[in-house]
Amino acid sequence: MYEILTIPSDDPMLESSLLVRALDFLAAKFAETPTGIQMTKNMAFRRDLVAEAISIIQWPEWTPQDIYDGYMPVKVADEYHFEPFWELHYLLLRMKLARHYKGKLVLTKQGKAAFSDRFGRFDAVAQALLFDDPQYAEKRSGRNLMGNWDIWLNVLDVETQHGASGKKITEALYGPAKDVNDFDPRTSDLYYGVLRPLIWCGMLNEHMDTGRKLTQRIYTKTLLWDRYFKLDPKTPILRLVH
Repeated sequence: MYEILTIPSDDPMLESSLLVRALDFLAAKFAETPTGIQMTKNMAFRRDLVAEAISIIQWPEWTPQDIYDGYMPVKVADEYHFEPFWELHYLLLRMKLARHYKGKLVLTKQGKAAFSDRFGRFDAVAQALLFDDPQYAEKRSGRNLMGNWDIWLNVLDVETQHGASGKKITEALYGPAKDVNDFDPRTSDLYYGVLRPLIWCGMLNEHMDTGRKLTQRIYTKTLLWDRYFKLDPKTPILRLVH
């Protein structure tokens, strides 16, 4: 089983969450302009705000260096170049925490209540991202990912304690792959359905020192994991060091 725990809004541990940093950025903008954040004609965030968000949030794989000097560099970033920020925009709309009105993004009554408390807005958006976001839910509903959040969280709780690769986590859940291949569709669906939203929320760290392929990346629990999730008690595992 799993349970979601409450964290004090002034807990510095929340700083480690990428989602918290992005929500803090938007909360500051809504505070600066209570009548709403000015949007483009296509109802996207304006380029100056996107540039500021990229610089301040420092989201891995979408840092200024990644976007402006990376594999496919751009001179001026639009909202869709900063994928997590773009997804957060439309997640707030789907949750009805914000809406487009007269060329601006404005908080709804529900949104104002959520944004008034740091943990409150994080908790609401994190649960929506993890459990209800359609694009991630679609990956979890495919034939490659048998299971549910109770199973995934409790297995990850053990496997990522000291770090585990995408391949190791996949095999812990579903056994060895039938084909010896760097690409495992089970790992791909597990990443986009389970691991990535946990990373974005700040529950897992993702390391690419051993390779960028999903099977090679290493995942470790963050301190926020145990502060946010209450999971089944685990039997301690004795590790021998020679």
